[in-house]
Amino acid sequence: MTGRSPLDRMKTKNFYMILVLVVVSTISLWILSSPSPNLQTIMSKTQSGIRRASSIQIREKELTVDPMYLRLLGLAAGGSVTSKVSIDGLGKQSVNTEPVPEILPTPKTSTGLPVIASGVKPDLFKEAAVLMKSIQSLLPQYTSVMYDLGLSTSEQLMLNKYCNSSWNCEIRTFKFDKYPSHLKYLNLRSYRPVCIQEMLNTYGAVIWVDDGYYFTEGNLTTAVVPAKESGLQGWPLKDPTSSFTHLKMFKFFNTDQHSYFFQHAIESSHLIIYNTERIARDIMLPWVKCALLEECISPPGAQDSGCNYFRKPLFKYTGCHKYDMSALNIILGKAFKFDEAPYTSTEKLFGSLIDDQLRAENKTRPEYEIRLAMSQQVKI
Repeated sequence: MTGRSPLDRMKTKNFYMILVLVVVSTISLWILSSPSPNLQTIMSKTQSGIRRASSIQIREKELTVDPMYLRLLGLAAGGSVTSKVSIDGLGKQSVNTEPVPEILPTPKTSTGLPVIASGVKPDLFKEAAVLMKSIQSLLPQYTSVMYDLGLSTSEQLMLNKYCNSSWNCEIRTFKFDKYPSHLKYLNLRSYRPVCIQEMLNTYGAVIWVDDGYYFTEGNLTTAVVPAKESGLQGWPLKDPTSSFTHLKMFKFFNTDQHSYFFQHAIESSHLIIYNTERIARDIMLPWVKCALLEECISPPGAQDSGCNYFRKPLFKYTGCHKYDMSALNIILGKAFKFDEAPYTSTEKLFGSLIDDQLRAENKTRPEYEIRLAMSQQVKI
């Protein structure tokens, strides 16, 4: 049996090509002439899908957390359920349940001295001990609360030795299991807004001081009085909020980095906060919500190391994200309309162990050293 000739194979190939062309043309004419589906319908559905996808992305950036946590912290009223009875056209009765919208309860206020609170981290007990000694010697009239943030048994024994009723000091164990699991990662510092809110809900006012800081003055009136008036006092940094805030965090607060190029940030390591209605609604509620939502407090790609202090201009993002401090300063910008004066203090009430060590070594913090050199146009 002999094979087909090249001419026969070419004829067969041409036949199939013509057949495919006819089929494709027929289908195209049918789609164009058919009322459903037509190209307009297809394009409309595609655009609708794009809009739905966009709305889903927007919803993913909302500060939505389980109301259970907010009720636990005194930032939401106890929810209840209402029932509505309806009867359809056939006389059939149905019961629909709807939750009552959450409302912010009246915050607990304070007319006395604020409580002094701090967190004691594993392997950092010595730093906490310096803080406790400064409170005991300079501010014995204040109540103090020290949070156990996961201390070992030996560290707990030392904490009990330093913090006791003899000088009005109380120990609280932070209940990580009551909150989302990411709060246990202490480098995110998402526990800090929650601890502060717990103190506000219990005492009505708080002076929060991180380990690593200590008091240098026995009279806090110059900062406490302004805090009563504005609701909050913080200590400013030289850097703007935009320089240490991951771009994705701004989306959770419906704002952008550009708005924060010239807002001087305050540190969240030492704050004085009074539980006024405005502070509860405009500051603590969104701050706690962000802390409880991992995607907000720690956006994908965020880190707190590898800062680029050589960037120009200086308000650009350094590559270092400051987690709860970044969130707090975004919130303050919105709540106070970028007027820093009401909540910013320059009173010298605190010392820093890190700064003390750098001074002993005749050094300064790297970011400040580089900023000074760049401002003087000196090459480093």
